[in-house]
Amino acid sequence: MKNNILDNLSIENKENYDKLMCYLMNAAMFDYHIGVEFTNQLPPLAPPISYNNVGRLIIMNARWPYPSEIPFQLAHEIAHVVHEDQHYYSLNDRTVNRGEADANIFAIELLQKYCKENDYYFNTYYDFARAFGIPKKCYYLLTEFRGQKWEQY
Repeated sequence: MKNNILDNLSIENKENYDKLMCYLMNAAMFDYHIGVEFTNQLPPLAPPISYNNVGRLIIMNARWPYPSEIPFQLAHEIAHVVHEDQHYYSLNDRTVNRGEADANIFAIELLQKYCKENDYYFNTYYDFARAFGIPKKCYYLLTEFRGQKWEQY
């Protein structure tokens, strides 16, 4: 039987949230060979950061004030390491924007994979985005997936 994760994925439902975070941590470490460290040494609004040189590492902010956004942030940072695109950030705004869009698309696809593997579905891509804390500024990317049946995710 399929579940609507929108009702289940929240900080209030710790079991489902933990399952998602475990999935993403395992993907980072075992599928992509990326270390992930959560630290409470950063200011609350400091974004996560990823490194490709001297090891593949993601540093996540454990004090981030919006915990529902953390899974998407982690998936997004995995993409930066996988695509090794952090060095493009100093080139110009176009490469920064393209690198961010590519990382967001990767993150969306990784979250869709999680849904497929766990038999979760959504009525709309907006429900999917809200469930995974995808920022509204990224909703335009979801239109690329509009032709797909969201009840599969």
